[in-house]
Amino acid sequence: MSQNWQQPQQPQPPQQPGGYGYPAQPPQPQYGGPQQQPQFAGGFPPPAPPVGRQGNPALAILAAVVAAAVGGLLYAFLLSAMADTDGAEPKVKQFAYAGVAVGALVGFVIAKLGGRNPALWVVGAVLALAAVFFGELYGYAMVAADWVSNYADKAGAPSTVDIPTANDFFFDQFGDLFDGWKEDSGFLTYLFIALSPVAAVSTAYRLGNR
Repeated sequence: MSQNWQQPQQPQPPQQPGGYGYPAQPPQPQYGGPQQQPQFAGGFPPPAPPVGRQGNPALAILAAVVAAAVGGLLYAFLLSAMADTDGAEPKVKQFAYAGVAVGALVGFVIAKLGGRNPALWVVGAVLALAAVFFGELYGYAMVAADWVSNYADKAGAPSTVDIPTANDFFFDQFGDLFDGWKEDSGFLTYLFIALSPVAAVSTAYRLGNR
């Protein structure tokens, strides 16, 4: 009795995802398509570094106060030097560049030591305004003292006469000094004073953002 002989089938190699018995090729990068962004821990990118320089606020304020005091005194000396105290009445000349220079000085110190800190820029503007205001009043006190001294010399007053100094006018007669300054001041005076804080903020902004 004959039997149908069937040839045993040969085992086939396992089918790979790539087909035809060949291993699948790794995916190739797509040129021109969207690039994959690197992943960071937690799914969030690292924080961006701070913009601008960082500084020491306390040291910046202290140095700005000193700069404002020095600038105010220089402003007063310049105001007194440019005044005419030889006539019957003292004549004071107003100038804008001195206020701008004082503001720039304060803003420079604030930015160099305080970095990019807008709050310090405001402090610098206030200090610059106070410095120029002080310079105006103390300058007028120096002018008044110089005029009184010249008048006493022309009148032949004896050397024993007590002639008031700039400090006497500023500290002991501040009310009268301030009233005289207001009467003599005009629009340009207040405009020149306002330029000082503007110069301070502008200088601090430019240096702080470098």
